[in-house]
Formats: sequence, structure tokens, C-alpha cells
Amino acid sequence: MARVSPFLHLAGRYWLTFLAISWLWTAIAAAANPIEDQGLGLPLACTLGQTCWVANYVDVDISVEVKDFRCRKRTYDTHDGVDFAIRDLGVMEQRVPVVASAPGVVKNVRDGMQDVAISDEASRARIKGRECGNGVLIDHEGNWQTQHCHLRQGSIKVKAGDRVETGSALGLVGLSGKTEFPHVHLTVRKKGKAIDPFTGQEVSAGCGKEGNPLWRADLSVPYEEVALYNAGFSAGKPDMAAIRNGKRDDGPLAATAPALVLLVDIFGVEAGDKLWFLITDPDGKPIFEHVEQIEKTQARRFVFAGKKLTIPSWPTGTYTGRATLTRKMDGQEMKSDITRTVTIR
Repeated sequence: MARVSPFLHLAGRYWLTFLAISWLWTAIAAAANPIEDQGLGLPLACTLGQTCWVANYVDVDISVEVKDFRCRKRTYDTHDGVDFAIRDLGVMEQRVPVVASAPGVVKNVRDGMQDVAISDEASRARIKGRECGNGVLIDHEGNWQTQHCHLRQGSIKVKAGDRVETGSALGLVGLSGKTEFPHVHLTVRKKGKAIDPFTGQEVSAGCGKEGNPLWRADLSVPYEEVALYNAGFSAGKPDMAAIRNGKRDDGPLAATAPALVLLVDIFGVEAGDKLWFLITDPDGKPIFEHVEQIEKTQARRFVFAGKKLTIPSWPTGTYTGRATLTRKMDGQEMKSDITRTVTIR
């Protein structure tokens, strides 16, 4: 039987030790800056642009002016995070998970606040000092922190000291704290200072500087000038509050419906925008067209237009509605639209 040289035994042991140390240092390096090296995931389980939308970006103007990193007004004064919204309260009732955006250790949690939309100064005063609502604060390596706000009452699944990974369940999307609609507010901080995840820069850096986004490379998180996020049909004047509460009628509609109305809810309208409504019949022929001029810049705007029944009944079949918003920017026209159908029987 051949004998193995002691030198080879020793070399093999050193080689294995070298490999182990190399692996350990690689793991430590990867863990040292998980946000910078691995990137951030979304703070909720959704598909951006389909089941969730950015309602507000970070305000990077330290004056009383309001500007996001693109120098647009898709934010509000002193807003230090990004708001990821779901469609309405009906979707919230379906239990949308809030998840960790990066690996780390839970530093603090708050639960027990009611899911009640802020509507006036009295309601704002009641939650003063607790604007985040039910939330989870997570420490990450490299002096990073993430804060998830407005979670649903009683839904938080973690406690201080828990280790979480990217995608770990924290709770559910809610309506607690300073909010008017169900969403998750994500604030990212480094050494205690708020960082815009779309640029990787501090708020004080100002706008017009793209920087290096912190989002994961495999995750598409594009900037949206405007988001037409909710649309549908109604047999008459739609009830905005009911629609936003998830109480909607997606049909079918009766052939004797008094009207055929197309409605749309929008994040980020600006004064000067034009909204074009088009409804076509089952044969694809236009039966209604209307252009709405937007006169006021708003974070959220509910708009509707439609046609009254002027004949004994609507022809049965599937009707299509399209709302198209156009905006003039830097000498060019930007378009965004949403399409919905409804069946008339």
C-alpha cells in the first residue's frame, strides 16, 4: 500500500484551512454591507405597476419646496421615505404581506394602533409622535437601518432581537398612523441619516443627481411620472369613498343601466395634464370620448366621465374603456394609460 507523504498531508490541511478562511471572509464581506452589496428588495409582496405602485417618493429639497430626485413633485414636504401603495382597502382586507427589504436584526416594533385614515387636524393630533403607526425598525450591517410603517393592527410577526432575511414576513399592509390610503412607507437610513433608495444619496444631495440606486439588480423599480392605478366602470356617478374602500361593481351591468361611466384613480397628477376618456362598444366602435383638463397638482386624483343611456337599452356584449393621461415635458409628450372592460347583459 502506497504511503502518503506527511508534507502532502500538511499541505492539504493548510489548503483546506485557506479555503475555509477565504469562504469566511467572503461571507463576512457580503454581510458587512448587505444593502450596498446585495441591494434592497420591495417592502411588500407585490408586483410593481400591477398590484402596487409608488405613491410618493423622497423629498430631497431641504427648503419648503417639494422635489423628488427627478426634480418633480411626486412627494410632499419633509417626506423621508418611499410609499408603496396597494389599490384599495378591499385589497388590504385580502392580507398583503409586508416583508424585510434586507437581512438584519429587528431593533424595535410597535403594534396596537387602529387602521384609521387621517382625515382632519383632530385625527392628526391623535397620532402625533406616532406618525409611523404600527411599524418595524431593522438594523443592518454597515450602520444601515430600514423602517417599515403603517402596518395593519395586530399583524406584526416579529419582535426586537429577531433575525430576519430579505423577504421575511414582518406583518401586513395596513392603514395605521399618518396615512390616507393603505400602503407601506419605507425609510432607509445610514448612520442615522435618511437615504433616497433611488439614488443611494442623502436627502441633502438635492435633485437631478441619479446616483446609484440601492434596489436589487434583478428587481425593476423604475421611476413613474404618474400612475393610473385603479379604474373601472359604473352604472352612474361613482362613489369615490366606496371605490377607495374596495366596494366596487365590476359587472356585469344591466342593459338598462342609466349610464356607462369610466372611472380612474391616479397618483401624481400635475396641473396641465390632459386625461382622455374613450369607451368603445362590443364592435369596437367609439360611443364616448371626453378630454378632462387637470387644473391642480395633486398626490392623488379621482376622475370619471361617461355616457347616459339615451336608447331603450345598451346593446349586450363587452365594452372597453381606456383612460389616457398626457403630459408635456421638456418639449415632448408623455403618455400613460389604463384599460378596463365590462360586460353588459
